[in-house]
Formats: sequence, C-alpha cells, structure tokens
Amino acid sequence: MGNVLTYLGLFRWPNLLILALTQCLFRYAVIIPAIENTGPRPGVSHSLFILLVLSTTGIAAAGYAINDYFDLRIDRINKPGKIILGRKLGRRHAIVAHKLLNLISVSMGLYVSIRLNSWALAFIFLGSPALLWIYSIRLKRQFLIGNLVVALLSALPVVLVWLAEYQGLGRTVELPPALWTEMTRMMLFYGSLAFLLSAIREILKDLEDVKGDRCAGCRTLPVVLGQKGAKTTIASLLLLLILCLAAFQLAFFRSGNMGMVVFLLLLVQLPALAIIPALWKEDRAKGFGSLQRLTKLIMAAGVLSMLFYQQNVDLHYGFF
Repeated sequence: MGNVLTYLGLFRWPNLLILALTQCLFRYAVIIPAIENTGPRPGVSHSLFILLVLSTTGIAAAGYAINDYFDLRIDRINKPGKIILGRKLGRRHAIVAHKLLNLISVSMGLYVSIRLNSWALAFIFLGSPALLWIYSIRLKRQFLIGNLVVALLSALPVVLVWLAEYQGLGRTVELPPALWTEMTRMMLFYGSLAFLLSAIREILKDLEDVKGDRCAGCRTLPVVLGQKGAKTTIASLLLLLILCLAAFQLAFFRSGNMGMVVFLLLLVQLPALAIIPALWKEDRAKGFGSLQRLTKLIMAAGVLSMLFYQQNVDLHYGFF
C-alpha cells in the first residue's frame, strides 16, 4: 500500500483527478446534452471515451514522472522535504514508469484514433509524450516557452473530447451548424480558461522555485525579469482571464443561465481578482506556493462550472 501511495504522489494524483473530471464533465455536461437536444446519438461510445480519458491521464502521469527525474537537483534546493525520487523511490522507477505508462497510454490513444479514423487525434497522442519529454529536458529551462507549453497541454484535454466527438459524429450524421458553433465556442471558452489559469500557476511556481532555478541555470520568467516582472505578467494574465470570463458571463446572462453567471463570479472571477493585491504583498516562496494552490482550486471550480451548462442548453441565443 505504501508503494502505491508513493507512486500516486509521483504521478500528482490530484492533478490527474482534475484532468479526468474535466474531460468527463465536458462530455457529459456540455457535449452530450447539446447533441441530444438536436436529435442524433453521440459519435463516441462510452467505452471509447473511457479509453480516451485513460490515455490522456496516463500520458500526463508519465510526464510528471519524467519531470521529477530531471528536476531532482532543483527540487533538492526548493523542496528537500517533498522529494520522492532518491528517498522513497529510486530514480530508475521514474524511467520505467514513464516508458510503461507512455507505451500503454499511446497505444490506447492510437486505438481510439483508428476507430474514429482521425489522424489529428493520432498526432496529438503521439506528439504529447514527445513534447513532455522535450519540455522536461530543455523547454522548461527557457524563458517563457516552458510556461506556454504547459498551458497549451492543459487546454488539450477539452480539445481532445471535442475533436473526438466531432470526428465520431462526422462519420454518421450532418449536425446543424449552430450546434457545432456553440460547442466550439464552449471548447474555446474552457480551453482558454485552462490555458490562462495554467500559465498563471506555472509562473507562480517559478516564483516559488526561483532559488533552485537560478542555481540550475534556468532562464524562467522570474530569473530573467525579476520578481516585479513576473508579478506584472501574472497580473496581466489575471486581468485577461477576468475579461474573458466577463464576455462569456454576458452571453450566459443573455441566454438566461444565471446559475453559470453567479457560479463563475463567486468561485472563479472574484478569487482570481483577489490574487492580484495578494500577489503584490508577497515576496516569499511560501506565499507564492499558497497562491499557486489557490489557482489550482480556481481551476477546479472552473471545471465544476460545466455542471451548470447542461441545465440551460439553448442554441437559439448563441454566444455573441
């Protein structure tokens, strides 16, 4: 049991849980209700969808394992008490887990791609592990590029669900343009939300880990621009997030979905706004760590907001 818990820690199980929940809610609370509202059956079976979720979470878990492997020197400086590799597990375990998880996960992803006849899905399932490897050994040490890569990968789970359904339904029926316009906008909304919050959280983590990153020669945003430059970037991204939320809240308000409007305001928008003054008061690693954990909670709240979408699917209003 102890080894299982240790591996779960290595794989960042709370992050994997949020990832899987994101894909499940986007399919069953957003995509499926809208499709059924127009008549046709979903294009992706439940069994294929389960394989898609397992493949996505498996690739992410492999990425966390290999990232810890290459970050051991930095973690010994930043988080000596939280290190798993070298203390609870040998470094070789990370390599084995990385290879095994990728082999199984990519195989499942390719099977889903073949069943849906989608080259785009196959490219994503093959390319994501390679990108995570390059990120771990090189990109995360470069200015801003690593943050953007993680943010992009954080948006991919929603895109995968949308793309799979698009490919699956496209083989059997011709859906009303209004439906795919609506679903594409919802995908862009939640994808953008994931992208921005992930980018904010990654820069907060860089602020928290700046000591070890500087010693390792990393050119993260706080190392290059300093604490003030990193804070300014985070504040700018938070304001962009708040404006993005406001635009979609207006659309939900126009369609009568007040539940979504209030939920986003109280659990996403206001907490994101509260980070800005708190950010400028902080200058310690511990404080930045608290703020990045708050960002993770905001991400979880954003995912749960999907529950409110299915209560008011109305394609008549559209978004803008």
